[in-house]
Parts: sequence; C-alpha cells; structure tokens
Amino acid sequence: MEKYNKKLNDDFLLKTNLLDITDYKSLELAEAFVFSLRATQIEQGTYKIKSFHLLDFQNLHAHLFQDIYPFAGHFRDVQLMKGSTRFCQFQYINSYASELFYQLNNEPTWTTINQAANRLAYYKSELNMLHPFREGNGRTIRIFVQAYALSKDVNWNFTNTDQETYLKAMIQSVTNTELLERLFLNTIEFI
Repeated sequence: MEKYNKKLNDDFLLKTNLLDITDYKSLELAEAFVFSLRATQIEQGTYKIKSFHLLDFQNLHAHLFQDIYPFAGHFRDVQLMKGSTRFCQFQYINSYASELFYQLNNEPTWTTINQAANRLAYYKSELNMLHPFREGNGRTIRIFVQAYALSKDVNWNFTNTDQETYLKAMIQSVTNTELLERLFLNTIEFI
C-alpha cells in the first residue's frame, strides 16, 4: 500500500522532526524506537488511557510521538490520501471527531461477542477514516481501540492477528467492515 502523499509527507517529516534527522530510513528507525519505548509504558501501566474522549485520544498520540514530532497530539492541517483513499478533509476533523467520540462514549453494553466485533470494527474503521494526525494514526488507533475494548470487558489479542489479513481488512473497511469484523471475531474474547 502506498503511503499518502509520500514525497510531500516524507519531506515534511524530515524538515520538522525533533531529532534533526535528514534521511527517511533513519527517521523510520528512530520513530519505531521511540514509539516502542512509549508503547511499553502503556503496557507496563506507567501511562494510562483514563477515559475515551477526544482529548484522551489526542493525548495518547502526543504520548506516543512526543519524542520525535512537534505536532504530536495535534490534528493535521493538510489533506491526506493513501492510495485511492481520501481521509477526512482536515477542515471537518473536529466536527467528525466530536460526533464519533460522542457515539463511542454513549455506546451501550455489549452482550455478545458478535456485537463486540461489529462495534469494534465500526469504531476502528471510522477512526481510520478520520485519520486526524499527520503521522502515526494506525498505531494510535490500534492502541486506543484495544484499550477501549478492555473498558468494555473485551480483550483484543492483536498479537494473534495476521498482518496481511489485517491490512486487507483495513483497506476494505473504507467501504465494508465485514472482513475487519471477522478479524475481530477471531481475536477477541470477553474477560
């Protein structure tokens, strides 16, 4: 899958990263390293997602990418595309996000595993289409959705997810969440 606006985005990341890295391969390695350190803090419980409001989502992104990008936690101000998928236009991010997070915070209790898989697929795909940050959307969304599932007494074992199937499900979820829902069915359980 082609990265959105690859040349323009890569140039922007090289010009604005906090480590003054000037080649993209080194930036990718540094980003992966600092992300893994910050994600480990979440796994160890030293950073906690306390609630599931929009600000918590932004704070999660800020936490994960604070060491490398000055825009960590801030919504993008450019249009983004990935392949033929056009994400939410930047001027509508706040209104779209407000509605989506209102739904998320008023979600009824899930009573079946099928219902949980359906709703997780819905929120995962909608957050992906929101794509509010310049970089790091997928990782932030995955961690946020995993924590949200836990708050609903559902464990999402992402490590059991086949990466090729996951990528295909995310691409398809732009128009149809069926494959993503099946993926969740195979990787979630009530706790």
